[in-house]
Amino acid sequence: MKTHLLPKKSGSSKHFHFRSVIPKDLIGHFDGKREFQVSLKNVSNSQSLVVSLTLKHRLQELFGHIRTGMKSLGLEEIKEILRVEVKKSILHAHHVHLGTNEFNPLEVEKSLDSVSSREQKFKEDITQDLNGYEKELDQKLEGILQSLDIDFDSKSVNYKRLRRSFVKLYLLRYDWIKDLINETGRGDGDFRRDADQKLKIELFPELSGKLSPIIENLIPEPTQPYRVEQPISSLQSIPISKGIKLFLEEKPKDIRSKTFWEIETSLNLMVKGLGDVEMGRINQEMGTTLKSQLRKLPKNSSKLPQYKDKDFHELVKMKVKDTISDTTVNKHLTHLSSFMDWSKRHGYSNLNPFQGLKIKKSVSARDEIDPFSEKELKVLFFKHTYLDQTNIEKKKYAYYWVPLISLFSGMRLNEICSLYIDNVSEIYGNHREKRWCFNILEESNRPQKKLKNLASRRVVPIHETLLDLGLIDFIKLLKSVKYPDKEWKEKRLFEELPYGEESFVRNVSRWWNSRYLPKLDLKTTKKNFHSLRHTVSNHLKQKGVEPHFINELLGHSQGNIDLDRYGKGYNPDILFNKSVKRISYETSNARGIDFLSLKVDWKDYI
Repeated sequence: MKTHLLPKKSGSSKHFHFRSVIPKDLIGHFDGKREFQVSLKNVSNSQSLVVSLTLKHRLQELFGHIRTGMKSLGLEEIKEILRVEVKKSILHAHHVHLGTNEFNPLEVEKSLDSVSSREQKFKEDITQDLNGYEKELDQKLEGILQSLDIDFDSKSVNYKRLRRSFVKLYLLRYDWIKDLINETGRGDGDFRRDADQKLKIELFPELSGKLSPIIENLIPEPTQPYRVEQPISSLQSIPISKGIKLFLEEKPKDIRSKTFWEIETSLNLMVKGLGDVEMGRINQEMGTTLKSQLRKLPKNSSKLPQYKDKDFHELVKMKVKDTISDTTVNKHLTHLSSFMDWSKRHGYSNLNPFQGLKIKKSVSARDEIDPFSEKELKVLFFKHTYLDQTNIEKKKYAYYWVPLISLFSGMRLNEICSLYIDNVSEIYGNHREKRWCFNILEESNRPQKKLKNLASRRVVPIHETLLDLGLIDFIKLLKSVKYPDKEWKEKRLFEELPYGEESFVRNVSRWWNSRYLPKLDLKTTKKNFHSLRHTVSNHLKQKGVEPHFINELLGHSQGNIDLDRYGKGYNPDILFNKSVKRISYETSNARGIDFLSLKVDWKDYI
């Protein structure tokens, strides 16, 4: 008859468990558990009722203590939350102001127009659908209140007033930005007074010397005193933008400018999404929120005209279908996580809110790019199509050679495009005979040559098909005709390729991916120039070539400290016989693709 007593059987004997149902309003304090039991096996059955009643009474006292310790959304809580939000809004206004070139009147005018345009759109949104906007705002407020362990009722007057205050504050933010850009002389103190007047609550009594009045019609609710902002150290009080600057200053001086730009772009998304808040105020909720925002960003937002004039939050709210890929989101999260790890080590932050937030991919890395089938290779390298599209008569030698070299070596596009003439040479093998090879390495006197990683440095034997097509004859003609007097020693194999964005690949990549593959109806989201490299890898794997030989050929790490750290690269003869020689493409058994039909007399073109 007692619901808090539960009979249990153990063999022929019988004993009781004390059972307690957790009140609904306290379930969140017990990790979601709804009830629990305590065994009374060591209590005699005659005493079980007395003990259970004692436990029940004690639990009621404990539940009461928990309820007493919970914060509720009252006047002081609202004021503290709004003070933080006012501070964030002022920092945001300064961030926009400092992002404007104040020395260029046209830029100032453009910035003012952009702010006014965003303000007008915001006013239209809340005029036409205030309830819809406030529902979107609920998600942010719920996160704030939960992170502060504040109990609230979304239907209460206090909550509704807090939500409406956020809307009014966002409207004020546009005026503050315009005041700063116009250099009216108004500053942070003026902005705080504006907030007091607009929100009709004196958040900053020190500005007027008066006590804070009670909000009109605000329903007082009992609460324990607390502060939203916990004390932070002087190091933790620096804004994110300064932390980013310090972090980037420690990057190696020889880091690629493109890599540096990618890191800086990812980190600046943090300022755009969270505001230029103090480093010590960054919490887990902010990390999760920013990840959610990144997943909503449209592709090519910096290039496409429909996105160019919109700020970060406007882009997020657009809810476009064509968003950035999970790979791009993970790349941003990787840079953000590295920055926050650095911040923790240097005392600027207490946690890394981006750790473990990367999106789990639904496909493996090997499935992101498809190799070409042998039948597709036959179409790609069909004599009339290939010779017609490569335009060697227009001195575009790279279009002819680069795909072929990739297909018979597995070399990366930039490794081929950045080859110098003297990087193709004869190297001794095992039998005192020389073998033609590509020597892939970085050279201090050629700073534009960059390798992807340490494993990329290697010697790649040249396939017989490339030799039969006249690669060496092509190089000898360059030396003797195009670059006489040993001038060739300072020339690249494909001088016609311009340098841009830290590589020489742009022209070949665009020609292959945007013109050649579409023309042959072979372009897909998973097929591009890199597919040639995957073709080599897959081809050798299917022929049973051992992985360490494939890795050596492609310039991959061996994943083995003995091979990576202590072993030298394979002798050219070994690598040739174990892997390069095994590359032989066939559309059917014993029917190879006729690559030699592509052979031309280079004397006709050089």
